[in-house]
Amino acid sequence: MKKLYINQAISISAQGFWEGFDLPDLKEDFQGFKAVDPEYKTVIPVMSLRRMSKITKMALMCGLTISKNTEVVWDGIILGTGLGNLADTEKFLTLISANDDGLNSPTAFTQSSHNTLSGQIALQLKNHGYNMTHVQRTFSFENALLDASLQACCGMKNILLGAADEHIPILNTLAREMKFEEKVISNFGEGASFFQLSADVSSGIYVQDALVKMKSENHLQEIDSFLLKNQVEKKSYLLIATSDLKSDSGMHQLSVESLVGNYMTNSGIAMHLACSYVKKKEYSHVLILNANSATGMGLILLGHD
Repeated sequence: MKKLYINQAISISAQGFWEGFDLPDLKEDFQGFKAVDPEYKTVIPVMSLRRMSKITKMALMCGLTISKNTEVVWDGIILGTGLGNLADTEKFLTLISANDDGLNSPTAFTQSSHNTLSGQIALQLKNHGYNMTHVQRTFSFENALLDASLQACCGMKNILLGAADEHIPILNTLAREMKFEEKVISNFGEGASFFQLSADVSSGIYVQDALVKMKSENHLQEIDSFLLKNQVEKKSYLLIATSDLKSDSGMHQLSVESLVGNYMTNSGIAMHLACSYVKKKEYSHVLILNANSATGMGLILLGHD
């Protein structure tokens, strides 16, 4: 994988609005993991805000703030989302049901599609470059990152990478119908994380490698093989997991589930958290383990110059 430098990072989650690489005061013992709304109107026109779902507002807030902080023109805008615009999808389906198969406004449909997020960012920035949304459930962010690496290999210099998912009440109802445990349901979260990636402008923090395994019977063996390939010693790195996974790997471990909840692209904020630990140089590398899937796994390795 081509080395990608992370020059900026912004996240919105239950922890609030987090910009930059300095580690904030992390709160725990949440009663719920609803993302804290920042002042969206600082970057999004007020009239537009009224018509936007929460996931669209979070994605635009992160993407436009990063764009405002830099003068680069994006060669590509790449985003990963597990479930997309849930609130708008629910509205669209409700309209169809209420209208008894009659004609509906196309606006409801276009706003409910998964690629609305990357499309809205491109529209606001008047960007006509590569624009892609990856929807592969729990591995959406990892696949978006792998796509960014491929595009960098093809010559792209500046890439806006993002991840976003929202929570709506009907998810809890559906989860109970599917016999999910209440503890699992209470940990449902939401959030967005965006990054400025560059193939040649060094920030000192970089993505060294990433991997997605759709089927993995032994996480520890996969981790060992991944680290051996990248010539990284276990004792020199931190493992950040997306769920409360207890591993006998012999490494320092941290979970983001108790910090931001569990949603399909919370590996995005795990990468933001990893940037903070890499910047502090407490560890030579930080490994992110996406263990949200029942059958597979995702790995992202960060290092520093």
